[in-house]
Amino acid sequence: MLHFADLEKRTEQAAHRCYRIEILYRAEDETEILIRVLSFGPFLKVTEPGSFVSLVKERLKKQIELDAARKG
Repeated sequence: MLHFADLEKRTEQAAHRCYRIEILYRAEDETEILIRVLSFGPFLKVTEPGSFVSLVKERLKKQIELDAARKG
């Protein structure tokens, strides 16, 4: 949780070693939050809001396309 220590958040345990975290942030900080979230890789699942899920999907799609272009 240190990655989000500077933000207001709500955390609840969903299951053993599984947590649900709601992060509150300003709209102008969205790109920074997106980068922080993506740094967790497959260890984190974004479920809402839909607009943020779409941002994650779009960023991942672009990364896959870049990787494919590099491999030729």
